[in-house]
Amino acid sequence: MNEYSKTYEIRWSDIDANGHVNYSAYIDAAGDLRYHLFTKHGFPPAVFTQLGVDPIYTSINGRFMREVLMGETVTITYLLSGLSPQGGCWKVHHDVLKANGKKAVSIDLEGAMLDLSTRKPILPTPGLFQTFNLIPRTPGFEELSETHWSK
Repeated sequence: MNEYSKTYEIRWSDIDANGHVNYSAYIDAAGDLRYHLFTKHGFPPAVFTQLGVDPIYTSINGRFMREVLMGETVTITYLLSGLSPQGGCWKVHHDVLKANGKKAVSIDLEGAMLDLSTRKPILPTPGLFQTFNLIPRTPGFEELSETHWSK
């Protein structure tokens, strides 16, 4: 897989008091994109629930370069920028591109897998880890330590 992306139409509920997209709408749309990829490969949200695990964010960094308004259609990309050898922690990069191809927002996330019963980080199942390895990688992809999230 060379690229994974999805188009998203900006809705009224995505807009803040200034008339442009609220930062949380970008984070939510990027989360939907990630769940879409995992669903496509056999891991819909219900499977995460059955396994008793879920990915969590340990860090979110957004860079806002261009205004996006209601009614615009954007494309959100999904790239893996870091992964630990056993998949216990990860980094992803999303770009939000306007219809003209110009970058409006970059979002970098770090996360880990959480055991929902113990509320502690765990390693993903082999099948889930295999799905992580299907995500296209950034040119600067880095191998993370398993304890990267706790630093």
